[in-house]
Amino acid sequence: MSGTGGGPLAGVRVLDLSRLLPGASCTRLLRDLGAEVVKVERPGVGDDLRHEAPEVADGVSAVHQFLDAGKRSVALDLKNPDDVALVLALGERADAVLESFRPGVADRLGVGYAQFAARNPAVVYVSLSGYGQDGPRSHEPGHDINFCAEAGVLSTTGSAESGPALSAVLTADMTGGSLAATAVLAGVLQARATGRGSHVDVSLYEAAHWALALPMSAHLAGGPDWANQSGPLNGGLPCYRVYACADGRHIAVGALEPVFWERLVALLDRPDLADRRTDPTAIGELAAVFAQRPLAEWLDLLGDAQVCVSPVRTLPEAAADPHLRSRGGVVTAGEEWTVEQPGCPIRFAGHEVRRAVAPELDGDGPWAREQVSPAPPRSGA
Repeated sequence: MSGTGGGPLAGVRVLDLSRLLPGASCTRLLRDLGAEVVKVERPGVGDDLRHEAPEVADGVSAVHQFLDAGKRSVALDLKNPDDVALVLALGERADAVLESFRPGVADRLGVGYAQFAARNPAVVYVSLSGYGQDGPRSHEPGHDINFCAEAGVLSTTGSAESGPALSAVLTADMTGGSLAATAVLAGVLQARATGRGSHVDVSLYEAAHWALALPMSAHLAGGPDWANQSGPLNGGLPCYRVYACADGRHIAVGALEPVFWERLVALLDRPDLADRRTDPTAIGELAAVFAQRPLAEWLDLLGDAQVCVSPVRTLPEAAADPHLRSRGGVVTAGEEWTVEQPGCPIRFAGHEVRRAVAPELDGDGPWAREQVSPAPPRSGA
């Protein structure tokens, strides 16, 4: 079946008890770097990601194929004592365990940190939850929209007229998944140096705060609020903003440095704006300039001028980008059917990510039971 094909994390095994995007993105990244990921799923149903549209073939979800590619699948009922015993036995041979239950649920099911650590003192146990393992809201449910709303992310989007805007970039989920992967790596390093594991608490809500690094740190230092395109990097400056073109398409201007700005306004035949790079009153004047021509004409004029100007691409345009393709940013998986999917954004010299499809539900059940024949627990060395 699946497993690892070498790479910087070859020999690292991660037992994944999580569900949905944050945990799946964490272990997909670890798997691409060479870790062996054993995904524990609900019997007969599996992770909800298996049923996400669109399908690339009958009953084959594109999202599932991307997030779970190359992992192992073991279907176990965590309300069944025998299945819990098998999970704990698999944990004896794991470097790390990832779970995404609400606080306290894993302990009640018998798969909490204490249960794993009793058998494997070197295990790194990462709890990836909405609001963290403690605090007044630790038991509240939520999704990315809730975490981003509460963290203040949404207040920095949209406009005063339209209000906050939603993005398809799930900031809390994807940042949280990356931070969970970082936690696994840090914990494994510590365990291999000391023989001691750890229980790591990662909150998606706090991950959204982390992603707000610039506006939040500025606010905490007494700076202005970045609400509704008023901040320097979310539309408050003429030199760093998205403008509408004559054809309804948009162009992104990132001319933060004076050298880029001065070159840009000269090409736009507006040298009088050279000293107004950070003057919000110049936004309307620049908007009027860009509204005079379609996007393609602006790109002909500015595309090779080294002024930090880019087209706002559609997803089809972005996926077809020659630069992205040249670097393996889109890869193909599958044999009976094929599907393109995002490639791993981390590239180690000498390690090529082994492309694979996602596992069938419980496709590694027999393998898992073979693994738990009597053997000494991992030492962490």
